[in-house]
Amino acid sequence: MDDVMIAKVGASRGGEEGRAVRYADAAFMGGLALMILTLPISEALKNIGYFVALGAWILKRAARRDFMMTFTPIGVFLSVYFLTSLLSAAFAFDRLEGFRGAWDVFRPLSIFLMMLNELDGVGKIRFYLWLFVASTGIGVVWGLLSHLMGPGARLEIKSLGHSNHTAWYLVMMLALLVSLLLFMDLRPPRKVVVGGITGATLLAVLLTYSRGAVTALVASLLFLAIPLRKWQPILGVVLLTLALVGGLQVRGTLWTTHLERLIEPDQDASLSDRFKLWKGSVLSLKDRPLLGIGPRNFKYLDHERYGFAQMPHAHSLFFNVLAERGLLGFLSLMALFCCYAYEGMRRWPSKDSLGLSTVLWHAAMGSFITILVAGVANTTLHAEGAIAFWSLTALMLASGEAAKPS
Repeated sequence: MDDVMIAKVGASRGGEEGRAVRYADAAFMGGLALMILTLPISEALKNIGYFVALGAWILKRAARRDFMMTFTPIGVFLSVYFLTSLLSAAFAFDRLEGFRGAWDVFRPLSIFLMMLNELDGVGKIRFYLWLFVASTGIGVVWGLLSHLMGPGARLEIKSLGHSNHTAWYLVMMLALLVSLLLFMDLRPPRKVVVGGITGATLLAVLLTYSRGAVTALVASLLFLAIPLRKWQPILGVVLLTLALVGGLQVRGTLWTTHLERLIEPDQDASLSDRFKLWKGSVLSLKDRPLLGIGPRNFKYLDHERYGFAQMPHAHSLFFNVLAERGLLGFLSLMALFCCYAYEGMRRWPSKDSLGLSTVLWHAAMGSFITILVAGVANTTLHAEGAIAFWSLTALMLASGEAAKPS
């Protein structure tokens, strides 16, 4: 446990678990299941599930008088990022919005810690892994049907919101689905179902017309191919993607415009506007260098002074954190990502390794690549995407511990 349990709080007391503990544990498992299952389709049910899980987890710990927690190095750095966000919020231009931004970090942090500390068996880990598969299937079907029957040009899934947010979330789920197909010994009926969800999810990603998400998907697939050392499955996904894009282009969809911009990038007004936003984010440090203007306060920056059109965020995870949380927040985020990369590389699976831990390692690292690559030109680490990312990370770490001989 040396590589995982590096930070603890409180003390543990023995004793048999009573009825209250069992009820609290059942409520925690049920609340967490509800949150994951409804993550892409219902904001209300997702929040209900989260608060039920959080309350039950606290009651369970209190009933057992057990407040010992495993943090892991990733959890420690994520906690530091939350604390810098909280400190920035205390000095924000709009404190209410600032604390809402800090809450956006606390919620995935709490989910990460709860899952890491409570999912102590392979059965539980598998259960929540398959819940992510089921919720993705439900969300994708919902999104495709809504897109076919609705007037919108870009696919959006109800709870995920904007097409870009939908795209990043689905790319992370694609990393999980492709990993299941490659590294889990599935029975033929289950493999057919997972394959169908994978194909539908890929189509949904393309119908969002998010260039950042497609770039992140390509980077994630390449990363999967390196440890796999087999290019045929990845090549199959790439060919399927090209076929779908070609079909959409023939229909004269937005991909026609996107492909034209690859030839003439100087005609891309969106990219030009983002450069102005990023430059303004850096210039804003002159006024608030350490803590920035505050989480979710980017819209209050003096856009005329810094030379960009008023926007709610910087259209970049990195520049947004720099402007909103200052140098302290930015450095804490970079430290978190460096720690994540290091811990991921430490767990690099062997060439022929299969099974639950390998699936979740590839899913988590594929999601990490998505957060980084798409985050260059988009704000990726928030809301449902952050919940999914840190949940997959917790499942990866928990599966590594469950696989160790007792």
